[in-house]
Amino acid sequence: MFDELSNSKDLFLGFRGLCTLSSSIAKTLNIKLSKNLTPHASSRQKNRCNKQQIQLRLFGVNFFKENAPLSIKKGSLMSVRKVLSEMEASRKELAEVCSQLIQRPSQHPEGSTVECVKYIEDYFKELGIPTEIHTNNPAKPNIVARIKGATNRRVMWLGHLDAVPEGKPENWTYPPYSGTIKGDVVYGRGSSDMKGACASAMIAAKVLYELEKVPSNVDFWFTADEEIGGIDGARWLAEKQIFKAEVCIIGDGSQRGLVAPTIDLGCKGGAGTRLIARGKTAHGSTPYLGENALDKLIRVIPYVKKVIDHRLELPEELEPVIQSSVKYMLREEGLTAQQKKAIKRIFHYPSVSLNILNGGVKSNVVPDYAEAQFDIRLTPGSKPLKVKERILELVKEAGDPDITADVRAGETAGYYESPNTAFAQQLSKTVRKVTRKKPIFKLLTGGTDAVSVKRFTGIPCLGFGAGMEGQAHAPDERNTIELLEMSAKVCAVFPLMYKG
Repeated sequence: MFDELSNSKDLFLGFRGLCTLSSSIAKTLNIKLSKNLTPHASSRQKNRCNKQQIQLRLFGVNFFKENAPLSIKKGSLMSVRKVLSEMEASRKELAEVCSQLIQRPSQHPEGSTVECVKYIEDYFKELGIPTEIHTNNPAKPNIVARIKGATNRRVMWLGHLDAVPEGKPENWTYPPYSGTIKGDVVYGRGSSDMKGACASAMIAAKVLYELEKVPSNVDFWFTADEEIGGIDGARWLAEKQIFKAEVCIIGDGSQRGLVAPTIDLGCKGGAGTRLIARGKTAHGSTPYLGENALDKLIRVIPYVKKVIDHRLELPEELEPVIQSSVKYMLREEGLTAQQKKAIKRIFHYPSVSLNILNGGVKSNVVPDYAEAQFDIRLTPGSKPLKVKERILELVKEAGDPDITADVRAGETAGYYESPNTAFAQQLSKTVRKVTRKKPIFKLLTGGTDAVSVKRFTGIPCLGFGAGMEGQAHAPDERNTIELLEMSAKVCAVFPLMYKG
């Protein structure tokens, strides 16, 4: 009986949105359908008539589960080639979604993600994709879209919605929050860091949801506060153990295009150092009666900077990655001889940058307190406590008892994944499938939310970003649709190729 019914035109639901059944067959099979398609039906709604609840029982056997696709046509997973084709057809939508996110400002110091999250929630709601909102700070919600898979495996994609301030308006070709699209370029704050990648992930989620079957469950996370350490975003979610996945792709990062795609195996950590000087106040006209804390500080600063010559102890397996990272960085055009020299040392030695100096209360008062703050970055796999020990030794060598150093260092710095893991190899294979280029494994000199994810959950993290190199935090920030498309393809194809 079932074979006869399944061959009848009455039961043909197909992939063209023909979601009606004859009343007699519906009654016989006890099929319940809700008719709440949204006004502008998406391809998901046309193809699978989403949001329907199907209960098909024949002789007491369930053939479909709730929310199953309205198709009994035999078929397997849509091919990777078909997914890539769908992405190529979505270029216009990619640019528009990126533009819409840019038009919803989320820059710090406020860093509010409310408008962006509402847009993402509405976007997925129309498609029928389930979402959840997780909030620690009402002004900074985080949202996840979940794609159900055919197995218990779970893949996670993580991106952030917050952005840095836009700076001076005169430095922008177009208004920073206009999301202007010109040719193959989207302009605006966050286009590269990283609302462009968020747009790519949204389109990837849409395409995956339209498949008959996805091997793994996929969670697409869009979070707050990455630019300030993930306080109410990824760090909070990781600390609360809300993230659940076997592997995580970090969407934060930059690319130089299809010619040299990269995968970030990890990123540096830090040994942030604060140098404090104490003196004695006096009138500015009689400085000999006081002890100038700023003078003391300036004299000791060079001692701290000497840590740049402390060679780091690193795992042997990282050496090929360090070499490929250096080689990649040296390809940047316009580098001076001094910059090239610094790049060659960037992973084997700490990088040191004096970024903040504070001292004094009035121009005619000798300061009795001053401090300097250093950004000291360390390669993952190094030994931060040995670096801390060396910094304290150097400050002691300066010989001033009124100078103290506060060095924030733990057992580890940053994080990295071995290039030999199945995860790294499968992501590499995915990127190669999409771009037809073997990706370069490299380390980031900066940090991402991956540090918090790895630290608090242990979930392996690899980075594949959609940012245009050199555009993050820059005035007149922009991104190319080509990069957004590449990122979207990788986001959608990886869950199909991931084998655990």
